[in-house]
Amino acid sequence: MQELLKKHNCSEIFYKRYIEENAKQRLGMEMQKFLLFKVGKFINPMKKNEVLKQYIDDELDNFYNKDVLNIPQIEFCITTKCTLKCKDCCALIPKFNSSCHIDMSFDDFKLYLDKLLNVVDMIRHFVILGGETLINPDLAKMVDYACKQEKIFIVQLITNGTMKFNDELLKTLKENNKKAYVYISNYSGNENLKPILKHDEIKNILKENDIKLQIADNKEWVTEKEFSLSKSRKEDTKQKIQECFRTQCNQVLNGYIDICSKAATARELKLLELKDSVDIMNSKNLKNDLINFYQKEIIDACEYCILSNEKIQPALQQN
Repeated sequence: MQELLKKHNCSEIFYKRYIEENAKQRLGMEMQKFLLFKVGKFINPMKKNEVLKQYIDDELDNFYNKDVLNIPQIEFCITTKCTLKCKDCCALIPKFNSSCHIDMSFDDFKLYLDKLLNVVDMIRHFVILGGETLINPDLAKMVDYACKQEKIFIVQLITNGTMKFNDELLKTLKENNKKAYVYISNYSGNENLKPILKHDEIKNILKENDIKLQIADNKEWVTEKEFSLSKSRKEDTKQKIQECFRTQCNQVLNGYIDICSKAATARELKLLELKDSVDIMNSKNLKNDLINFYQKEIIDACEYCILSNEKIQPALQQN
């Protein structure tokens, strides 16, 4: 691997966050598309490592020899409003209140997405989330617009399963049922939430409309420790970036790209003074800014972030 990095003058962090992550998302989304929609080719799970190696070679060739830039995964947070108030929310959504909530309009959604698509060749995994996604009245238009973009491979809509799908959204998802699917975050392990979860109702209505659905495993959560008052040491920060899965979940909120939803909230609510976000609207060279973002060895939000492995019940609510 060191010879490979040296050959391309590729840093370890760029290899992990961009090259390898693009290859993993390409493999994962191709398998997902075949599994859900029967679109594309079947990839034998026994040969995943072999295919992944080929895709890594492809990404290296695409970036270093063909000037191709792909986004492995990007989340668009279209509302910070939520039907729940989870005290260990990894996005710190309960810190938003009525005076500072953000609702992305369709016009802004289109503007941010168009800006990105103008400088990249592919978005492999496009995620629409909140807050609670279904609160945004423009959701159907957003899903439809994203699905019509040839540079977007697959569209995932995430919901917490507490709201009904309106007719407009059902119609849009049905029309785009070879590219978009619904993902329910599963909080059924929390007995107190069972009365408001609409999993069965959602499953039935989506099945009636031939809309694909995935429900997350009923996993435990970890406590949310928020941020430290002081920076961690450089080596500790690098270790956090290596270990934290959220570094894959780069998010667009209010016109900026951040390393994750927690960082986005910290920037938006000025919990931290952050400079490593990508300003989509005011960037003078967005393509270069994206490349630099993936190449950063240290992300300032990660310097203050406190990781936890203390397991807890999912979606415990604030009092």
